[in-house]
Amino acid sequence: MKTLRSKILMAGATAIALSAASAGNAQAPRLMAPPLAADGTLSFADLVERVSPAVVSILVEREVEAPAFPSQFEEFFNFRFGQPNRGQGDPFAEPGVRRLEAQGSGFFIDKDGHIVTNNHVIADADNVRVRLADGAEVDAEVIGTDPLTDLAVLKIEPPKGQAYVEFADDVSLRVGDWVLAVGNPYGLNGTVTSGIVSAVGREGFGRSAQFTDFIQIDAPINRGNSGGPTFDLKGRVVGVNTAIYSTTGGSVGIGFAIPAKIAKETVRQLIANGSVTRGWLGIQLQELTTELAAALELKTQSGVLVGEVIDNTPAAKAGLQDGDLITEIAGVKVDSPNALSRRVAAYSPGDKVKVKLVRDGKPKTLNVTLGLRNEDSLADNAGGGANDNADPLSSDVGLRVSELSDELREQFRVPNDVKGVVVTGVRPGSPAQDAGLRPGAVILEIEGDAVANKKDLTAKIEAAKKSGKEAVLMRMQFGPNRQFAALTLK
Repeated sequence: MKTLRSKILMAGATAIALSAASAGNAQAPRLMAPPLAADGTLSFADLVERVSPAVVSILVEREVEAPAFPSQFEEFFNFRFGQPNRGQGDPFAEPGVRRLEAQGSGFFIDKDGHIVTNNHVIADADNVRVRLADGAEVDAEVIGTDPLTDLAVLKIEPPKGQAYVEFADDVSLRVGDWVLAVGNPYGLNGTVTSGIVSAVGREGFGRSAQFTDFIQIDAPINRGNSGGPTFDLKGRVVGVNTAIYSTTGGSVGIGFAIPAKIAKETVRQLIANGSVTRGWLGIQLQELTTELAAALELKTQSGVLVGEVIDNTPAAKAGLQDGDLITEIAGVKVDSPNALSRRVAAYSPGDKVKVKLVRDGKPKTLNVTLGLRNEDSLADNAGGGANDNADPLSSDVGLRVSELSDELREQFRVPNDVKGVVVTGVRPGSPAQDAGLRPGAVILEIEGDAVANKKDLTAKIEAAKKSGKEAVLMRMQFGPNRQFAALTLK
């Protein structure tokens, strides 16, 4: 397994940015001059003075049952949320309840007091507070979260005249555009860094990117930066920082941001509804490789192969079939499973879209009325490609699991000697949530038998249902702790 330091890290809270360009400027390259001070030297001072009052620190607390520090759980908390409060650690303390504290970043987006941050900054926190630019601290209400895009919205009663910033309405980032990040790395409030856009349209890097193309920037960001804004030179928010790649735990000039276009729509839904709804087809998708294209005698390698159409789904009702090659969704070409999933998810349940495909070598167009994706609350961390199918575990008990891979062991800090299946998603209000399961927990046993893979788990649950049992006994591990749980089946 790769070293834990060589991976994508949740930055704990930082700002990110995209340079924005008007859609009407497509006819000629746009050059944005760097900001200049009165003496003609390069300076971001005026921009920083204008936008930094809108950036805040997000303070989270959580009580956990854990052994004395240092511990694996502290390492997990540090990885996920940022630097814990070291004052809480005592190398000679007895095991028991610990209160862990960490910081992230966020920013005001309107005069009503709504604050945007990352979901991973505030997830599972018992208490969330906001530290304003003037140092004042206030309790915050969590309005809504969306694990699939790693975004969350908080709300406070803002002080009179509180500054806020806005997402860019239209962003046309180019590699080389200047960006400016403002955040609170390692608790150092109001830290400003500058850099350029290194790449756009980044996918994956060890975390699910099914619904997000990330922006890569070289402005230094670190733990504690996650959730903050990145600005273009006009002071518009062009991205929300969410992760870094690092071999040391600190910035090496590779940071990732959620684009403003995705963040703006997600935040709009979170404020309006407290959650995000996405369109759903109900198909399993498969990358079209050169070998598959040859075997299927396809003349093109552009498109996405339908591996399976799930019964009684929008796709099945519209007439999609296994083996169809989808080339366009609502007039936009799709060339990967992630691209197709993002395109479908951009629509609301009930919307009608045209799906262009190739079947038996002939083009065909179907009209599909999209359904509701009922697993929006599940953080798809398995990294196994796009999959629109809700399997029996998910539909029956609200649980999504995956076999343990090296990637998942690194992501969830699972030691090599722990065997089982890792929980990658839990539906709110489901039997799985009631049993205390959560992403990152490893299911070790069910009904006293070891769980080697997902098939074992599903078979045991199905057998228990057929025998009339109302619950099954599970043993799981989260961090260093092992415990039993009862999973209700009815």
